[in-house]
Amino acid sequence: MLQTTPARPSAAAPRIEPSATVTLSTLRTVLRRYALLVLLFTALGAGIAALIVWASVPTYVASAQLLIEAQRQQQLLVFEPGMLDLTLDNAQVESQVEVLRSERLAGAVVDALDLALDPEFQGNDETWIAALGEQRPADRATASLAERRRVAASVLAGRVGSRRVGQSYVIETTARSYKPKRAAEIANAYMAAYLQDQYEAKAQAARGGVEWLQLRLREVRQSLNTAARTVEDFRTQNGLVATSNGLLIEQQLSEMNSQFILSRSQTAQAAARLARVREVSAKGITEASVTEVLNNQAITNLRQRQQDAAQREAELRERYGPDSEAVAGAKREVAAAEQDIAAELGRIGQTYLSDYEIAVSRERGLSEEIQRLIGEADRLRQAKVTLSELDAQAQSYRKMYQNLLEKLAETVQKETLPVSGARVIAPANVPLGKSSPKTKLTLTLGTVIGLVFGIAAGTIRHRLDQTARTEADIRRAVPFPVLGLLPDIGRGRSLKGPGEGPDVVEAPFSAFSKAMRGVKVSIDVAREERRIETIGIASIASGDGKSCVALNLACLFAQAGNRTLVVDADFQSNKLSQCLAPTAEDGLLEMLADGREAVRPTAITDLFVLPLVVRSRWAQSNDFLRSKQMHALIKSLAEAYDLIVFDLTAMETAADVRAISRMLDGIVLVAAWGKTELGALAEAATSLDAAQAQVVGVVLNKVGDAEMVSRRI
Repeated sequence: MLQTTPARPSAAAPRIEPSATVTLSTLRTVLRRYALLVLLFTALGAGIAALIVWASVPTYVASAQLLIEAQRQQQLLVFEPGMLDLTLDNAQVESQVEVLRSERLAGAVVDALDLALDPEFQGNDETWIAALGEQRPADRATASLAERRRVAASVLAGRVGSRRVGQSYVIETTARSYKPKRAAEIANAYMAAYLQDQYEAKAQAARGGVEWLQLRLREVRQSLNTAARTVEDFRTQNGLVATSNGLLIEQQLSEMNSQFILSRSQTAQAAARLARVREVSAKGITEASVTEVLNNQAITNLRQRQQDAAQREAELRERYGPDSEAVAGAKREVAAAEQDIAAELGRIGQTYLSDYEIAVSRERGLSEEIQRLIGEADRLRQAKVTLSELDAQAQSYRKMYQNLLEKLAETVQKETLPVSGARVIAPANVPLGKSSPKTKLTLTLGTVIGLVFGIAAGTIRHRLDQTARTEADIRRAVPFPVLGLLPDIGRGRSLKGPGEGPDVVEAPFSAFSKAMRGVKVSIDVAREERRIETIGIASIASGDGKSCVALNLACLFAQAGNRTLVVDADFQSNKLSQCLAPTAEDGLLEMLADGREAVRPTAITDLFVLPLVVRSRWAQSNDFLRSKQMHALIKSLAEAYDLIVFDLTAMETAADVRAISRMLDGIVLVAAWGKTELGALAEAATSLDAAQAQVVGVVLNKVGDAEMVSRRI
């Protein structure tokens, strides 16, 4: 049963703006969609790179490496333990790099290799202006050798580079030339010029050091002589006579102390003897023990005489008795001996007294001399302190003088045999191949740049492309669902000739057939929500494939057991009639005019066709479609068939779709991938909305992205 859809309020066409987001999916899409454009840019980049390689003059690069010797051996002799800094001196190495880059070294290389006469190193007019300024000669042939030398040095400075290798003491110098042998010669000449410069610098420094050391030696020698003379004068004036054991007065004082101690011992001994003699004399003791202590020969003899007399007295006493004259004589002899002993003791006492007095006098003299020497020693010690200060100053000058003599000898040796602080560890060899242009790298880089520009151009074109290419594009343009994406099956294959079946029949497992079944499923879902018995298939422009979509969709519904009628209502081309009923003489117009039966069966079960037989293009086709006869015809056909599919005229060529849309249960818009403008699609949606059409959805046809179609299926 035919139903009319209620009118809906008109909606303004949305403004379509390109998406600003570029994702990996966008890049993949660009590569698939604009593969030819990307390949064109890639080939262009590779061609330009090949042209650059062909037009470029090959250059050769030779490199030499120089090792800056660390002055650690000298530091070990100068610095104290714990004060030695063995870290890398970055400033020293960088300074040597700048020396290698200096203009003076470039000039030395120019002179060594006669580069002033080499045309390769004479540059162009800009080089001459930069090197000589406004004073450059008008004709290079008239230029002087000095001017050519300056130009060659300027060109050479741009051809040579020096850099430090990592954090090491190694400096690498590279030289570029159009000749491989010349490049190696320049690099080695730079090494030789640098070493020679180091030799000359060290020799010059040594010569300056010798002159300074000689002047300094004269000054220090004069100061040393003055200090030594002052020491000797002070020693003489103060009597500071020194021996191997110290000052002479100190040695005298030591000897005097020894004599004083001995004298005191002798005085004590003499005093003891004198006291003993006096004690013996005072008590009249003549015992042997006392006299023997005195150790005097006379006393000993007298003591022996006394003993002999006493012995005779005893013998006579026994023989003659105590009263005999002989005993008395013996007693007198004993008494005489005792008197002699006493007299001798008195004489000895006088002798001991004299010795004691002499010892006391000597001891007193020694004490006085010692006191005098002590005072003199104190004075000399104070003078010795001053003498030590003067001698220390003289020793400092002497040590300084010796050091300067040693430095002078070392410096003279350096001047005669200068040692370089650097050595060449890798001389430059003749390069075996050119360094630029690098053919492989240039071609690869040109190809990559071309590829990048191709992708960029494709991305820009993709972002500026306002045609329907994805479901997201359609959703941004119109508020209708996307029923499906149909792949491009090739020009001339959208509608088969007479006797040939549609793709969904002939190739049911093709990507197109699978996608069409997806469109049918989407329409079936819509039919579950509301009753849809008449569907119009419309497109914005001719050639979008709406007739193919209409025919294949009708076939799918017929294969599902629905009596399906496909009506050719395209008054501009009637391709559907030419495909299904090329010999028909009656059709839609005749059926509207007199009710003549024009529906014809097809080779497909339950599929019927109502052709359109026209001899020329119709300008008033929309009037026929809006007529009461058309309304009645649609109503009667809807009662006879389960589904009616109308193939309508393209919207840009006629207003047929708007004229008939209100009579149909639904409209399916067909948009061509990469052809249908989103703005036109939005305007069509607005036009259909104003005509109160019920749009079921949009089918994106002729999609060239097979991956996107497969994901949608």
